[in-house]
Order: sequence, then C-alpha cells, then structure tokens
Amino acid sequence: TYENDEMEKDTVMSPLDSLIYHHHFLQIGSLAVDPITGFVKGWVGGINYKYFKFDHIQSRRQVGSTFKPFVYATAIAQQGISPCFRVWDFPQSILPGDGNFHLAEEWTPSNSDGKYTGEALTLKEGLAKSKNTVSVYLMKQLRDTEPVRDLIDNMGISKEAKYANGRYIVPKAPSICLGATDLSVMEMTGAYTTFANNGIYNKPRFITKIEDRNGRLLYEEEPEERQAIEERPNYVMVEMLRYASGGMGLESQVGGKTGTTNDYVDGWFMGITPSLVVGTWVGGEDRWIRFLDLLYGQGAYMAKPYFKKVMQRLEKDEEADYDKTARFHIPPGDLGIEMDCSKYEHGLPSEGGDTFNEYDGFAEDVFGDEELLPRRDSSFQRDRFEEQ
Repeated sequence: TYENDEMEKDTVMSPLDSLIYHHHFLQIGSLAVDPITGFVKGWVGGINYKYFKFDHIQSRRQVGSTFKPFVYATAIAQQGISPCFRVWDFPQSILPGDGNFHLAEEWTPSNSDGKYTGEALTLKEGLAKSKNTVSVYLMKQLRDTEPVRDLIDNMGISKEAKYANGRYIVPKAPSICLGATDLSVMEMTGAYTTFANNGIYNKPRFITKIEDRNGRLLYEEEPEERQAIEERPNYVMVEMLRYASGGMGLESQVGGKTGTTNDYVDGWFMGITPSLVVGTWVGGEDRWIRFLDLLYGQGAYMAKPYFKKVMQRLEKDEEADYDKTARFHIPPGDLGIEMDCSKYEHGLPSEGGDTFNEYDGFAEDVFGDEELLPRRDSSFQRDRFEEQ
C-alpha cells in the first residue's frame, strides 16, 4: 500500500541502497518552443522535482545525430546539393592534408551499427537512416568545419563558447559532423526553431517582462531573431526532416531527427511542426548510466515516443494553444534544387563501372572539382561489409 495520493511510500534505505535505487531512473529534459515568437510553451527539467532537482534543460550532453542536419543544411545552402544526390555507404575517410581539418592521422568512423550496405544512398535516405558515412562525406566536401560552425552560431549555438580549460565546446574537428559535441536542450531546441520558422532563428524566451506590484516595468526581454538560413535551402531541409521523422500517425506536419550517442548513454529527438518545436533528451543522471546495446539505447526508443505522446495530446485538446492545421512555409518560385528523385538525373551509381555516371558538369557546379565526387573502389565487395 502507498501512503499518499502521489503513490509514495516511506521506506528506509541505506545510503548505498538509496544511490543504487535512484540511479535506476531515466531522466528527461524537454523544451517546447513556439518557433515564430520564441515563447517557451513547455519546460520539463526532470521526472520529479521533489527527488531530482537538477534541471536537464540546461545541462550539456552529447547530441549525437541530432547535429547532422546542421551539416546537411550547410552543404545544401552553400553548394546547392539535391536531397537526391547519392553517396556510397561504405567507409569514408578524411586524411591528413584534406581540406583545412589539420588532422594528424586518418579518420574513418563507422556507422553506428558497424555495418555498411554498400548501396548508393540519397542524402535524404542517409539522414533518415542516420548513416555516418554520408555525414563524413559531406563534411569532407565542405573542406572545413567553419561553415558548419558559422551556421550554428547564427542558430543560437555559440561557436566561440569554451570550457574552463579553454577548449571549444563545439570543436574545430570534423567529428562534429557526427555530433561529437555536448550541447544543452535549450541550445538545440532554439537552433531547430530555425527550420520550423522559414530559416529564421528565434531565441527561446520564457520571460517577456517583469513588473512590480504597481505595474512599473523592471525588466523586458527583447526578442532576438535573425535569418540564419535562406528560405529555399531551409525548405529543402524541412522536407528532409519530414522524411527522416518517419510515420507517426499525427495530423500535424511533422519533421524530426533522432540522436544516439557513444555507448548508448544519451537518447535525443528533435521534433518540429509549423507551430511548435520540441527538443527532448533522455538519459541517466550520470554519464556512466547507459544501455548495453542499440536496441533500447537509441533516440528512437528513448526520446521519440515522448514527442509523439505530447503531440497526440495537443492535437486532441481543443483548448490547447496549438494549431495542428498549420503547414510549413513553401518558398515561391523555383527552388533551384530538384526534390523529386524520380526526375533527378545526377549522381546515379553506374552499374557497369567503378564511378558514378556522367554528370553534365554537375561535379564542377556543386563541388568545384570532379575528383571530389564519390568513387567506388574496384576491390569493393558489398558482402564484405554486410557480414560485419
């Protein structure tokens, strides 16, 4: 039996038992923001403030694949790449001397499951399946981390912020393309409002003004907004995020990206609708608390269900300040980027050779150098990677 309406029971535990018990709980940090105004609509800092007083909205945790849309957005905005452009899903390397990465040794990260399909994936497939190979390929074509760091700086994540030891929070390292950086739910949710708001960043605000009891204004929060991404490439990213989010059975237009981190410690889901952006992190109180495998330790299992339940309740609640009929902005005129992959003629893999088909100048238009296009190693064997 329980001793009160909150289903609490007074139990005597040793200090060690108490620590073990409390570390069994998964924690959550979730922020809901109106992307147009920046007003904070919901703030969940933990599962129970009475027992867990740490605010996980403000804490920084590794963001994993939720960072990848920033890399994709940079490539699309700067180089006009179509979501239908294809990249081979096999090991991609950045070598010493490549671009301005200043690497001392070769960097060849694997996919999260350690396997490669050997297929030529479109960019939108690469994002939906969270393939590290595609993100590394795009970073290599950008030839520098600064374009990505500049973009996130415009989206409210300071590229100059440093730890106490002087190291950049968002490092000047190509590994950021895989989310190898620690950011807060506040920072990530603010950044994703850009995608939902036609490329315009709106800083989250939970206080508009403070007055004394006589109505005298003591403090007023000024809105902070700016165009971070031009509307056409932003629309392309919104469509890719809608594709990546998968079916949820919601009435709202929804896009999103999951995030899973090293050793299955942190699970993320960044969800966007035209009316609301919800950033959610789920994980242990301490970083050593983790799942043992990808099945349960991924963002799709840990954080995405929370977003879906929130949206389902909002859509059913007629009194909620939420517009489920809102639709993402579609820029007028020609996008200049092919969105229909059935009509896309560039970047299709060759069935008879080791390279891609003819590009009609596409390589030089997009990357400036045809040699930068992905080429298939003649010794490549698909089965060799699928067996790993």
